[in-house]
Amino acid sequence: MSASPRISIIGGGNIAEAIISGLVKGGQDPSLVSVADPYPPQLEKLSAKYGVQTFTNNTACLAVFKDQGPEVLIIATKPQIVSVVMAELSAQILEFKPVIVSIAAGITTSAIHSWICSGDSKAADAQVAIVRLMPNTPALIGEGAAGLFRNTAVSDSQAALAISVAAKISKQYFWFASEGDIDSVTAISGSGPAYFFYVMEAMQAAAVKFGLGGAEATKLVAQTCLGAAKMVLENEDVSIATLRERVTSPNGTTFAAIESMKADNVSDSIIKACQCAKDRSEEISAELFTK
Repeated sequence: MSASPRISIIGGGNIAEAIISGLVKGGQDPSLVSVADPYPPQLEKLSAKYGVQTFTNNTACLAVFKDQGPEVLIIATKPQIVSVVMAELSAQILEFKPVIVSIAAGITTSAIHSWICSGDSKAADAQVAIVRLMPNTPALIGEGAAGLFRNTAVSDSQAALAISVAAKISKQYFWFASEGDIDSVTAISGSGPAYFFYVMEAMQAAAVKFGLGGAEATKLVAQTCLGAAKMVLENEDVSIATLRERVTSPNGTTFAAIESMKADNVSDSIIKACQCAKDRSEEISAELFTK
């Protein structure tokens, strides 16, 4: 594997930019990164900021590497258009044989394989290396968490390429043996930042209600959340429940708050919400693969 593999990225939105930023900061040669997006101002921004090659045409994005093609093809579009993109790039994918790294929520490796091969009856049984990568928005600041799944066509060297992408945007990343686990990752870490923002919003509102200033409340809440997370990561031999118990003195202030949450079944509500996110990920897959 070369120090700087040839990488094509379809989609130039926030997560794509996080990947580009992480790759370039990690030593990737930006001239070996090509990006396609239909929005020229975004492409101009990416080109000026990171030095990558940009295109409004998807096939041109892959063709820039001439006969070699890309070694890695990152799909960073909305799930709803992955089928169109795969059909459009089918011939190039079958010719160049890159490892496809898809970050589209709910889109299975079998769906991607089907869309690539459906236009060519001779290619129905073609081996297409596909990795599903589920990052999250903290990737934008290099603090992401991610889960990965590889189909059987992915070689060890291609898996290493996928990991090199994940590692540039995620502090915690793991391979999962079952593709269904990616729906669980989507529900936990993929959607998870929004859950914490929701809780932080409520805590900030409480602080303001108590008379604290909005700016001070925001920073107190944010630092509290960050500190709690660091305590979990830096005490791997201690369970989260134990850490909570250590700061919950009987009949103290924290005890009163936790008892109130228990009475309102907050834990059950959070578990239910995660289940809803997982179910929706599975529904998206079924909806898009049957259309």
